[in-house]
Amino acid sequence: MTSVVVVGAGALGLCTAYHLRAKGVEDVTVIDRAHIAAASSGLSVGIIETQYLDPLAIAVRVVSMRFFTALETAGHLEIVRNGYLRPGHSDADLERFERSAAAQRELGVADAVVLDRAGIERLVPDMECGDFAGGLFGPSDGYIDGHRYCAVLAERSGARVLAGTELQGADRAPDGRHRLVTSRGELTCDYVVNAAGGWAGRVGELLGAPVRVLPQRHQALIAHLPRELGYVMPSVMDYLPASGDYGLYFRDEGPGRLVAGLHTEEAIHDLVDPDDFTRGDELAYMELVAERFRRRLPGLEAARLGNVWAGLYPISPDGRPSVGPHAHDERIVSVAGAGGSGLQSSPALGLLAAEWIADGRPSAVSGAEALLPDRQPAVSAK
Repeated sequence: MTSVVVVGAGALGLCTAYHLRAKGVEDVTVIDRAHIAAASSGLSVGIIETQYLDPLAIAVRVVSMRFFTALETAGHLEIVRNGYLRPGHSDADLERFERSAAAQRELGVADAVVLDRAGIERLVPDMECGDFAGGLFGPSDGYIDGHRYCAVLAERSGARVLAGTELQGADRAPDGRHRLVTSRGELTCDYVVNAAGGWAGRVGELLGAPVRVLPQRHQALIAHLPRELGYVMPSVMDYLPASGDYGLYFRDEGPGRLVAGLHTEEAIHDLVDPDDFTRGDELAYMELVAERFRRRLPGLEAARLGNVWAGLYPISPDGRPSVGPHAHDERIVSVAGAGGSGLQSSPALGLLAAEWIADGRPSAVSGAEALLPDRQPAVSAK
């Protein structure tokens, strides 16, 4: 009987365990140095959507959204479907949006649409849209509670979850299986999955299977609005992948409140030690967000910004997640480096990792071999 130990009880690790169990792998154990959703998954703003530009990234998110919808339909997960808008600033952006909407339609997403500037103004009447050429909008997109989602995965997977269990070392048992030394004793298994988020680099070193993850500290906050809007604010992401910059984002958080922050999916941010990074600098961060917030939502400039929190974006050097077996040891599988998109892409990435183990190859997403962890040269985080 095949046995698997998954390191990390966040969304990626728990999704991998869920799909392994669904594929008939009975002996699945998830270990975490803290507890379920203790790090990035529990700190995520929870946005789930399919409005991406790269075909592989779109496919990953479409597969993921089907999974979220199935959980919603079964009554296990609440999705606030406030919609998701990705504005564009040029005709070239709109051409990319049209290609994205077409790709989504081919994958079964019927409602993704490209709006002109007037369409954005009608959708978000409080937003300054003068510099927008249009936007890519997904009406069915929304957001979820990361803690609740991970709890559902743990409960419904049937996998054994060991909280407070830190991986401290690894070698091979006499029978060739992996032997993991943890803070709560030894575990042996046929396969190990590195789903350790911001700690994936360190776990990879312990396993002798390096994975290139750059832990970046990111923050988010709550904007307490001066008035209720009279409409539900969609999630707005004024950032385009590979733009080389940060973008302001904000989303609905109930009457009179928004979640807001600055987002990037690129390795342009200071790296931090995942065990020792400050959660402070609230005032400096609020000033950065406030500047862009006032410019983008001038009618809401009196909003009170606060309730700042910080977490990690575990980003890979090329911005793509690392999913699959390592070239020198096919029984060590990584599912890591998804940056600030790990929660929303976790169903598909976890499924791919499970397919590599249970089926020997991925099939849920075409072209998934491009995500193999050995695809790029080593990068040293300094």
